[in-house]
Amino acid sequence: MTTNFIKNKSILTVCAVACVLMAFVLTAASSLATTPSTTYRLDCVPVVEQIPYTAHRRVVETQYVEETVTTYETVWETEKRERRYTVARKVPETSVTERRYTVQKPVEEIEYRDTSYNITRMVPETSEREERHLVSRQVMETQERQVYETRRVPVQETTVEQRAYTVNRPVTNYVETVVDRGQHVNQVNTVPGRSYERLAWHRANYIDPATGESKWRIPGFYWTTMQGPTRHEVNRVYQPNYVAETVPVTRTVQEQRIEEVPVTRTTYREEQIVRTEQVQVPRTIQEEVVRRVPVTTYKQVTERVEQTTPVTVRRMVDEERVEQIPVTTYKTILEEKVEPYEVRVPRVVPVTRTVQKPVTRVKWEPYIYNVERQRMEVRRIPVETTTTITPAPSPSIGKPSTDPADATPVLPR
Repeated sequence: MTTNFIKNKSILTVCAVACVLMAFVLTAASSLATTPSTTYRLDCVPVVEQIPYTAHRRVVETQYVEETVTTYETVWETEKRERRYTVARKVPETSVTERRYTVQKPVEEIEYRDTSYNITRMVPETSEREERHLVSRQVMETQERQVYETRRVPVQETTVEQRAYTVNRPVTNYVETVVDRGQHVNQVNTVPGRSYERLAWHRANYIDPATGESKWRIPGFYWTTMQGPTRHEVNRVYQPNYVAETVPVTRTVQEQRIEEVPVTRTTYREEQIVRTEQVQVPRTIQEEVVRRVPVTTYKQVTERVEQTTPVTVRRMVDEERVEQIPVTTYKTILEEKVEPYEVRVPRVVPVTRTVQKPVTRVKWEPYIYNVERQRMEVRRIPVETTTTITPAPSPSIGKPSTDPADATPVLPR
């Protein structure tokens, strides 16, 4: 890429020199003409040519070759055997047993309990207090300040950079992996009971569960959260069973290549401008304000309320009872039994097979690609036709010429 850039630059330089020489020749010819003549303008026109190049690329071919492989398979055979075992048989025997047990019998009694309680009332008291506080008030002032502005001017630069790109190549390997051959089994889960709310009687004094402090409230019925009975559920749960297996895995191997690419970068140059402007700036002034505020306070007054409540108390009394229970016992007798059964026995047998094995081969294949090359071509373009009777005077020193043929040709960028 760098060589092509240098060649194009040299071609442009040669074309520029040729344009200047042709301009001087045409200027001299126009000054001596005595007959009608045509003025021409030289233009450099870029021409793009297609140049073919031959290169080689890497081609991978896969062929299959037959190969004989011997494996071993398991063959199951049936074999008859006898199993001898001892069986225990139970013989029932019945007898009568006397059982003595104690039963608790409830007996109710009435007692009188003191349920006196205290009532607390809040008595209001009104007083006045004086409050002093500061009030902020804003005052606007005019000030001058300098404002700095930064302007960015773009600048373009062209450089040649090396870029790396990656080519992927497949590679096959055999890896041992673990495969799950599990099944579903029954699992017993415990589910808590449903919570619900109901009215329940609460005393005046109670312990706060959050802080652990003793607090007071009006005794009565309050909504209380209750918990239902716990139940058990049987669910089907998957139980894993991991087995090792060999699996072919194809992965990609990366190869890195480098190419040169022209890159145009745009940078910005900063320019700073300073200007003065007037700004309104607020300033805060503190003022003190005094006011009298009425304040109401409450004082607690406790009153005692005497009360007696009858309470029914249930007491349990022990009572002995006798019960005749028939009991059946079993006597175990051992007997020997013979049972024929069949067993499947494995046997390993060699098996020969013919398989196709993949073989990878690499070869280089030629191909043709075109590269564009730019060159400059000088062309004459007629501007105007003039008729002269006498030779044209030569341009004096220090005075610019107005003839288009005397103008210096400008190459396109």
